Amino acid sequence: MPLPRKHGNTANVDYKARLEHKLYLARENPEPIFDVSECALKQVPSGIYSLCKVFRKKVLWMYDNKLTSLSGGGALNDLSLIVVLDIHGNEFTNLPSDIMCLVSLKELYLQENNIRKLPNEIVHLCNLNILNVAKNNLKQLPEAIGNLKQLTVLNVSQNKSLHKLPSSLGYAQQLTQLNVDGLNLTYPPEDILNGGTIVIIAFLANESGIEYSPEESVSETDISRDISCEDMQGVYHNKDNNAAFQKLAKMKEHRQNALLEVEETIKQQQEYEFGIQSMLKEHKKKLLEDLALQQTQLQDELKKVQQERDSNRVRLLSYLYDAEKEADNVIKEFLRNSEDERQAQVELIEREKQEEMQLLFSCHSEQFMFRTKDTLSSMEKLLEEELHRTRKLKEHSKDRDYAAQSLLMQEVRNNDHLAKIVQDQEKNRQNLIDTLRQDEVLQKLAVAALLERSDARCWSIVQQVNLVQSQLAALTNIELERRKLEINQQLNEIAEKRVALSAILMNLLEQQKARRDQLLETINSIEQQRYTNNSRRQSQFWLMQYQSLMEARPQGLLEMLEPTLVRHVAIAGALHCLPFLASLPSLLPNIDEEQLKSIGIHSESDRAAIKLAVENYLAEIKLNESRTSVIPSAPPEEACTSANYEEYNTTQSINTAECVICLDLQCEVIFLPCGHLCCCSGCASMVSTDCPMCRSAIHEKIRVIKP
Repeated sequence: MPLPRKHGNTANVDYKARLEHKLYLARENPEPIFDVSECALKQVPSGIYSLCKVFRKKVLWMYDNKLTSLSGGGALNDLSLIVVLDIHGNEFTNLPSDIMCLVSLKELYLQENNIRKLPNEIVHLCNLNILNVAKNNLKQLPEAIGNLKQLTVLNVSQNKSLHKLPSSLGYAQQLTQLNVDGLNLTYPPEDILNGGTIVIIAFLANESGIEYSPEESVSETDISRDISCEDMQGVYHNKDNNAAFQKLAKMKEHRQNALLEVEETIKQQQEYEFGIQSMLKEHKKKLLEDLALQQTQLQDELKKVQQERDSNRVRLLSYLYDAEKEADNVIKEFLRNSEDERQAQVELIEREKQEEMQLLFSCHSEQFMFRTKDTLSSMEKLLEEELHRTRKLKEHSKDRDYAAQSLLMQEVRNNDHLAKIVQDQEKNRQNLIDTLRQDEVLQKLAVAALLERSDARCWSIVQQVNLVQSQLAALTNIELERRKLEINQQLNEIAEKRVALSAILMNLLEQQKARRDQLLETINSIEQQRYTNNSRRQSQFWLMQYQSLMEARPQGLLEMLEPTLVRHVAIAGALHCLPFLASLPSLLPNIDEEQLKSIGIHSESDRAAIKLAVENYLAEIKLNESRTSVIPSAPPEEACTSANYEEYNTTQSINTAECVICLDLQCEVIFLPCGHLCCCSGCASMVSTDCPMCRSAIHEKIRVIKP
């Protein structure tokens, strides 16, 4: 059946009048069409389905409205005679499961809605021939859609979310027109889809395990459009072409015979419908006559009922009037009685008030007496407590004075004891000085120590040794962290660096030993000169040598340079330039090439190294200032002298980890030649052969001195 046309202009339309007109036509028009389309309906008018059943309508049009549900028009069981249902152009998102009650339905038009899923009960519409669900939001078709054996036309086009056709569709072998335009189907394959309707149904039938053998043949137009030689081979399982054409001819003849039978049945049905319509008209006339008689009878009965109502109303009014009079009399008597009772109650209340006032007065007087007694007793208690407190204060003041006197006496005794201790220490120091003056061995050792501290080369070697030790400690810490985290990358590079630093450290230690030997030779030569020169053979010879060294030693070099600056100069490789850098702090922070040349640095590489050391030194000072925002309460450190400068630099910037053996104390010993700083002094004394980290042989142990 072709779809009805829409109205061209929908502006300024009285939809209510249109609906009433269409309902009137549906009642009066004998045609089997019930039309409520294009009326802007948001829900189905109530009673529509029962009217379709009463007037035996077979076509129901509700297209081009705003319907979202089929509920509201009644029970769907009343639409059992409907053959055509057209609800396209609405806002449906789903269909009720009661759609299976439309047992006579042959054509169902659902296009141009928002339906996401068809109910599974739709497969029970066994007489359905045409199903149009184009331009919806379908994601899938019912799996049992193949149960619609009478289905000839299926339109699922323009459903972009539909990606698969159910294989059960192969059971609907009467299907001659399948529209899948505008779909992104992944099943069936694209070559099957290009073959047409019969090829698709044959493929799905083969997938379902059945043979494609339609009971009715398709028309010549369908054959010429849908089937080619290759498609016929796929449908009939690779049979020859002659047998296929013979079978198609038989199907065509059978189809024509069926069409003739359908035309005859349509004619008989039209005659039957014409007879039914004439019977309906006669029945309608009889119904109108019966309704007229019933209306007259009802009017007579209504008149009688109205008369009875009027008589009853008059009786009721008289009864109410009498009842109101009696109620007024009762109320008056009740008011009189209540007034008498109220006056009696007022008198009783006044008497009770007077008695209460008397009781209150007596209670107040007694309460005042009790309060005065309580206040007097509390005042007596307070006075006693105050006296007791004054006594305790006197006793406490006496105890405090006694304690203060005892503390003063103890302080005096402590001061005397401290003065004695200071005197004893002064005596001991003087005795030590005297023994030192008398003991030439101690004097000689003091001169050797001063000579070693005053030697710039020794100091340079010590600084380089400290730098190498700090680098070995850092590399050992990095290796330990990587082993804890199981990171094996770059361990070989770290080992190579560590071995190279170990070789440098051993070389520096040899240089330090050689320099000490040279200084000892110098001391021995001085001692030989003492014996060759008779004027120097005196008891205070070594004290005089110590004094001459102190006077000849360049003052203000290491004392004026900060340890941090010296460390950066050593890192930059310019330790040999330290004698020229006495005036360097006065040139900071702005230092240039000319100033370095003026103080005696003529090498360009030395100037670059000193400038780099100054930049690193200033950056470290700036970083320390930003970190330490709290002013320390302790006094500032005094400038390092040459005596304690070596010890300070020995521990400068050496950050060690915990011992790998005891896991308690800090690492203090470096193993050579591997260069690992991984053991404390106690554990290192027990390790004699192999390094506990790398298992290499130990040739020498160097202890890192810490404060």
